[in-house]
Amino acid sequence: MRTALIFFIILICYGLLTIATAFAMPLRLGEIIQAAAFLNFSWESFFLWIGQTPGGAPFQYLTQLPLALINLNSAILLRIPSILFALASSLAFFALAKRIPLRFPLFALLLFLLVPTHLAYATQGRPYELGLFLLLLAALAFFNLVEQPGIFKALVYAVVLTGCLYTQPSCFLPALGYLLGLLGFANLKTYRRALWFSLGATVLPMAAYAPYYGWAAVHRSGDWWLAEQFPAYAVKVTGLEALMSLDPGGWNPWLGIGLMGLLLFGLIGGISSAMPLGSYPEGTPVPRADLLRTRSVVFCLAMGAVVAFLGETAFSGFYNQPFVPYQVLWALPGLIIVFGAGLDAFIRLRVMKSLWFFAPICFILAIGLCVPGDIEYLTTQPTDMAKLTALVRPQIQGDACVVFVSERLSRYLFEVFDPTLGKYECQNFFHKRVVLAIHPFVRADQEREALTFFRGLDFAETNHQSSGKGQVITMDVVR
Repeated sequence: MRTALIFFIILICYGLLTIATAFAMPLRLGEIIQAAAFLNFSWESFFLWIGQTPGGAPFQYLTQLPLALINLNSAILLRIPSILFALASSLAFFALAKRIPLRFPLFALLLFLLVPTHLAYATQGRPYELGLFLLLLAALAFFNLVEQPGIFKALVYAVVLTGCLYTQPSCFLPALGYLLGLLGFANLKTYRRALWFSLGATVLPMAAYAPYYGWAAVHRSGDWWLAEQFPAYAVKVTGLEALMSLDPGGWNPWLGIGLMGLLLFGLIGGISSAMPLGSYPEGTPVPRADLLRTRSVVFCLAMGAVVAFLGETAFSGFYNQPFVPYQVLWALPGLIIVFGAGLDAFIRLRVMKSLWFFAPICFILAIGLCVPGDIEYLTTQPTDMAKLTALVRPQIQGDACVVFVSERLSRYLFEVFDPTLGKYECQNFFHKRVVLAIHPFVRADQEREALTFFRGLDFAETNHQSSGKGQVITMDVVR
């Protein structure tokens, strides 16, 4: 009862924190681009926008749809699904931690909640918290299937994995790791039977996702230049970025590297404590059922974390893309739970039994590495595009038109906050006034080229306003 009470107090505090942050923080770039899917809503344009988005999948957009139709530019409305799924993920994570069970599940929960990457996406209207929740549900469904193999439980697992693919395809990766982990126990009859059911339940979602993937591949745009600007690491080395990603702002990357290093060290300890390969040949005594169950859960979660982390890192390296923070989310539950299991195994050693406090100290250290990044994220305000957009409308007078510097997607960053601005976009330059709307992600050379171009057409700057790193520059024809 005491554990349950503390758990709900933690959950309430976390919910209040995420709600307060969602109210206070303006929409970020990725959220605005996602919100643009709801502009001038029609089902055809809605799904076409999702299909054009690299890695886009429709499930999370559908959870936002009724809220976006109420008020498209409301930060709190667009973020409600993420907040709810972050809280639901906490419940699922705690259930998974208790399945082992961890000796210090509340410390593991706090670490899970306070990792800066997780907190950041819990307060943003993006698909990653829904993907994380479905991933945790899939893990619970997988271990239910392993304990009692059967068609119904296999179908439940397959349905949840299909939901993962239709939310964020990469959150499916840990399921491949679970299969690899289960192979380590395949010389036991029950686990061998579960392996076949799990294999079918893992392949079926890929077949269900293939038609959508093929359709989206045809529509995917190569001109999606407004990539996520968060984080902005100085060092573009995929492996190093992957280690930094638990502290996603890049404010102090060594904290992210330290936290990831600590978790990976625990991962190695957890794997070694649960290593099954070759341990249970047919006809020889096996460990107690509860110990075997714990080892299978730990080993499969460890393999899921390894496959997710290495898979995302390899993908980013192969395509020469930066490692985006959400990519580590899929490994996060496994990393933390196996970290806790490794600490439990360590303090169970005969020579360490008197040092039971070693495990909570390690958890406190890991949580301490999270706190500076959390504080930095919660106190750093991105440019408020709503305020910047509000500066544009008063400058549209007479035959004025708007130039959304720099390329086509720039228009949507303003239209989300004022859908009527699109009709004022300059189609030609036979106007006496042009208004340059320059969002914070425009490069210096793009801004310079736009100003030079209009000065060459005898326009002169008559008004210059700024909001954060964005600008609205009014230029009139020189008489």
